[in-house]
Amino acid sequence: MDLRVTVLQAFRDARGAKHRAGETGVIRSIELDWPSEDIIVEWERDGRREKMVFVLRAKDGPRNGHMREYFEAGELEMPPPPPKDRTRLARLRAELPPPSEPVTDPNHYADALARIIALAITRKFAEAEQQIQLLLAPPDPFGGRLQQLADDLVGYAVACRDDADVDIYEWLRERAISLWYAWGAQATSGGDGAARMHSIQAAEDRLARN
Repeated sequence: MDLRVTVLQAFRDARGAKHRAGETGVIRSIELDWPSEDIIVEWERDGRREKMVFVLRAKDGPRNGHMREYFEAGELEMPPPPPKDRTRLARLRAELPPPSEPVTDPNHYADALARIIALAITRKFAEAEQQIQLLLAPPDPFGGRLQQLADDLVGYAVACRDDADVDIYEWLRERAISLWYAWGAQATSGGDGAARMHSIQAAEDRLARN
């Protein structure tokens, strides 16, 4: 597999497909269909994939043990890596409503978060930052909204990481980490600070893993 091969002499495969001497392509898969005893070779040439079928027990032509009479093996040509999943950001854009008016009541957390993300994924970072500040307006007992927002932004950053628009991922990541450290700075004791640093490290590890 993944070798470029050149046809040495003309032949017809088991399905009657003609192949001429000099044809070249890269083998991408080799399978044996046991019920039919067919050898199925898929190769890639001229930007297309084609299948050649050979009978396992054939007595002439390309067959098991005699392929070198019909094909010359050349260099290894690995297939390109599969494209990264770039659909998650598109799904977010389809699922989220367009940015609405600013949410001024911090108790409406879900609406404010949706607006932050809707603004961020349309690259309206300044407006998204303004909404963050509105959401985090005091009072915020024990930094509850701050921690929740930091955690949610990590999740959205992970979802956008492999998208072509890296600026969106970088903004979400930077804001998430910044908010996590702002939450950590609210520790009321050494023990509380250590516990908060554990949560911050977990968030950073989550971004690193993804």
